[in-house]
Parts: sequence; C-alpha cells; structure tokens
Amino acid sequence: MARFLKNPDIVKNNKLAARLPVVPSSSYGDAPIDGLIRFNQDNSRIEFYYNGAWSQVSKIGTITPVVEDQVGNGTQTDFTMSQSESDPKNIVVTIGGVYQLPGTAYTVSGTTISFTSPPPAPSLPNSPNRINIIHNLNSTNVPA
Repeated sequence: MARFLKNPDIVKNNKLAARLPVVPSSSYGDAPIDGLIRFNQDNSRIEFYYNGAWSQVSKIGTITPVVEDQVGNGTQTDFTMSQSESDPKNIVVTIGGVYQLPGTAYTVSGTTISFTSPPPAPSLPNSPNRINIIHNLNSTNVPA
C-alpha cells in the first residue's frame, strides 16, 4: 500500500516543495512512529520523531561556537559558565588540552559545570592547565 501526502502543495508555480504539518508539541496522539516530521508551532522548529522522542532538525540561524577559558585552583569543583547547558554532551571540555569525558569528568546544570575532581591550579600565568569549554557544537539533532 502506498502512502500519499495529504497536502496538495507539492508543486506550486513550477516549484517543488512539500508543506509539513504545522502542529503544537502535544500533537500526534498517543503513539507517533519513527520517521514522522513536523513543524512545531510552539517552538517554531522542524522536528523528526525517532527512537521514542521528537528531536529538532537544526537550530535556526547561524550558530557561532563560544569558547570560554576558566582557571582552576586545585580545590574548586564548581564553575560558572557563560551560557546555560542542559546536557554535558552539548559541550567540549579540556583541562590542559586533555579532553574530559562528559558525565564522568563533569556534569552540567544550567550555567554551572561541576567537575568530579578539582582542576589543578596553573603553575605559570600561561600554564597549559587552563580549563577550556566550547559551547554551541550541537547545532543539529537537539532534543525537542
């Protein structure tokens, strides 16, 4: 059995396009299936359904990575970041150039990053023991 788009606006004025369903977040009833795609009118984003969740196709506009530099003191484990994050996998963190494993070496909650052990204090002003946090690397497939 073939499936057809219910919207006839596939070709209009000799231009090829398909109109996505425009719905609120709560739409699609009790059991959406993998492969559905929609325009969510609540957050103005294109989303797809896969593996039990709606995910955003991409952020709107140009996303510029934000790199921030922090300095540990050997005792502090919590630091304030320049922007809020909800998932440790949404950022890349290095200490002294060494990649830190998200969820193991650190967690995030809002603008706070918490390390499981305190980052060392730099021994010199330009010491390589600096903390680098890179934001905005998740410009595609963001959970809705």
